[in-house]
Amino acid sequence: MRLVYRVTPTQQLIIVEHALLKMQAFTQRRWWHCEAGGVLLGRHLLDSQDVVVDEVSTPQSSDRRSRFSFFRSSTHECIARQRWLEQGSTSAYLGLWHTHPELDPTPSIIDRRDWEQAVSGDTFEGDRLFFPIIGTRSIRIWTLSRRGTFRELKLEKKIGSEENNGTG
Repeated sequence: MRLVYRVTPTQQLIIVEHALLKMQAFTQRRWWHCEAGGVLLGRHLLDSQDVVVDEVSTPQSSDRRSRFSFFRSSTHECIARQRWLEQGSTSAYLGLWHTHPELDPTPSIIDRRDWEQAVSGDTFEGDRLFFPIIGTRSIRIWTLSRRGTFRELKLEKKIGSEENNGTG
């Protein structure tokens, strides 16, 4: 299954199945599951304004994780840089993801501060970064542009079905 979100009237964010499944593997379904997260990696399509998330980093041993917090270590930045080199400068840093132990997750003040710091301090292509939060029932995604425009993206469509590949 792929998820497609509307970013602007002319741009979509597409999350491929492999990346989606890696994030969903860390859903906090039990009380002892800690928050998890990583970076989004992918590409800006040349023939359109669309952005594709092909890969995500997953929790690293150097991260700090608890039930209600996640601190992303610099190892994720090293992973992103390594993919950039391995992929011939085509694998781009697209944003940050993490989990929340909520049915329908909402960003905390700490999340918002982290995202603002990423947009102002990180090196990335394009006008914006993306910030999925994986909840126990839904995935919600926000975007923050270099100009400071912050908003939630709406799911436009799911491509693929549960019957065909066993995902949900």
